[in-house]
Amino acid sequence: MPTPTLPRFQNGARPQQLLTVLLGDYWHARSEPIPSAALVDLLQVFEVTPSGARAAIQRLAQRGFLVGTKAGRQTAYAVSPMSRERINTHVRSLFMSHLQQVWDGSWTLVGYSLPENAKGTRRILRDQLRQLGFGNLYDALWVRPGNHLGSVSSLKTSMDGLLGPDQLTVFTDARLPAAAGLEAVQSAFDLQALATGYSEFIDRWEPAASALKHGTDSVVSAAPGTGLRPGDAVLQLRTSIMAEWRTLRRQDPCLPHELLGPDFPMHRAVAVCSALYDSLGPAAESGFRRILRAHEESLADLATHHTFAASASLLRSKD
Repeated sequence: MPTPTLPRFQNGARPQQLLTVLLGDYWHARSEPIPSAALVDLLQVFEVTPSGARAAIQRLAQRGFLVGTKAGRQTAYAVSPMSRERINTHVRSLFMSHLQQVWDGSWTLVGYSLPENAKGTRRILRDQLRQLGFGNLYDALWVRPGNHLGSVSSLKTSMDGLLGPDQLTVFTDARLPAAAGLEAVQSAFDLQALATGYSEFIDRWEPAASALKHGTDSVVSAAPGTGLRPGDAVLQLRTSIMAEWRTLRRQDPCLPHELLGPDFPMHRAVAVCSALYDSLGPAAESGFRRILRAHEESLADLATHHTFAASASLLRSKD
C-alpha cells in the first residue's frame, strides 16, 4: 500500500487540513470508519459549506489519507493505517520536538557542485535539503546540527540519475569555524521569519491562554473570531490552535536551544499552545462526540483527546 500523503499546511487552515487535525486529535490511531455526513458536519463548525466539505473528503481519499467504504446508501471513511514509525514521528514532531536535546556541537555538512545548466536538479536538491531540516549557510553548503548521514544517503538514493557520484559531498561530526558566527547560522535557517511566526501566534492566542483561570467560557470569549455556541466554539478554537501549531512546527528546523537563545519566541509560544490545547481537551472532545452521536451512537464513545502533558503515551512500541 502506498504511503498516504498529507496536505501541506498553508497560511489559513483549509478544509483538508482542518479534517486531518480533527481526526488526529480525536480519532488517533483508530480504524473505524466515520459516516461522511458526520465529517461534513464536523467541518461545518468551521463554516465550511457541505459541498466544500465533501470536496475535501474526496481529496483526502484520493491522497490515500482516507479510505472509503459503503454500506447500503451510506458512505463512511476510515483513516488509512499508518506505520508505528510514521505515527511516532508525527507525535514527536508536534508535542516533543520543542524540548531541549543534548547536542555535542557537531554538524552534518552537505556540499554540491552542479553545472550551470542543471537548474532543475539544483532546485530539487535545495528543496529536499530544506525538508530534511538543513540550512543554507553559503551558496552550495548546507548544514544541520548533529549526525544526519542516514537521511542524506536516502536523499542521494532518491535522486539517483539526477546526481552524479561526485556531485554531492557529505561531512559528519564537523565543527563550524568560528568565523561563521551565530548570526550566519541563524540566517541560514531564516530564524527571523520563524520568530515572527511564533510571535504572531503568541499575540493571537495569549489572551485566550491568560483567560484560562476564569474557565472555558472566558477562553472562548477572549479568542479571536469565535461566534458559535460554546460546545462548537471550543472545538473550533482548539482545532484552529493545533492547525497553526502544526504549520509552525513543520517550518521549524528544531535547532538545539543553544542556537536559539533564551528569548526565542518558540519557548513562550509552546507554553501558550500547550496550556490551551491541554485545558480545552475535554470540552472539545465532548463537542466532537456530540456531532458523531447524531450519526452513529456507538462511534461517539470511541472519541478521545490527548495532551502535551501525556503525549508520550501516544508513542507506539509495536504495530
